[in-house]
Amino acid sequence: MAFKGLKDSLHKVTDRIEDYSLSMAEYYKLRLFKTTMKGAISLVNLLVYGSLSLFVLLFISLGAAFWLATFFENVYVGFLLIGVFYGIILIFMFIFGRKIIEQKMLHKFSTLLYDEDDLEPKVLAEQELKEYEETLQEKAVRKSNISK
Repeated sequence: MAFKGLKDSLHKVTDRIEDYSLSMAEYYKLRLFKTTMKGAISLVNLLVYGSLSLFVLLFISLGAAFWLATFFENVYVGFLLIGVFYGIILIFMFIFGRKIIEQKMLHKFSTLLYDEDDLEPKVLAEQELKEYEETLQEKAVRKSNISK
């Protein structure tokens, strides 16, 4: 009789371990899918908004170059001034902007990969173990009530 109870308990433990491993595999599949989709959506947004922003910047730059050309009475001077303006912005970006861009990119992509509401696998395992211990205690209480 005692061996039968031990055998049943071992079967239940192995079933719980199998269920746990399957649920963890599904969890990681879903998490991978979620992360991949977030990355793909971010890439598409970057391409769409980036290309539209470049077109806007191009036409504003062309308009400003032609507008400056009317003041200096030479078209090339307007384009040179706009080029110098962008060159100065580029130099400042190389000097000051590299760290800012790196920090913003790291923060953005870390939020894509790691959600705060996702539970850690260790926490999930502890919850699973706690539930299993509770079921064992409930069964022990039922057995002690039946034997009385």
